Amino acid sequence: MTSALQQAGDQMDAALRMMTGGADGDQIGTDELNRATQDFQSTWQYGLGQLKQSLKDTDDGLKQAKSGYQQMEDALSQALNQVSSQEVQPLGAQIDQLAPNTGVMQPGATPAAGGGAK
Repeated sequence: MTSALQQAGDQMDAALRMMTGGADGDQIGTDELNRATQDFQSTWQYGLGQLKQSLKDTDDGLKQAKSGYQQMEDALSQALNQVSSQEVQPLGAQIDQLAPNTGVMQPGATPAAGGGAK
């Protein structure tokens, strides 16, 4: 999209330059028409410059966003590959490993003799 807009801007710029009558000062028509054409060309030349700057800023922003998304996707892919390559234990075994002596009873467990909860 940005290249199409850039191309349109270049075409508009060329058309505006042609409206000035060229380098040899050719006239388009009457003095009044020539002044109106010059005013139009001057105004649009400024506006076109502003549009081109905005287009450049937008293009730069899109490139940065694309790079950011690519970095995030690469990091996520790496993390998922790392997780999938590790051996996964059943949830109960993970809980026992993390909190073996907390006194919290796991579902289905029976209290130890003489060590009941107070």
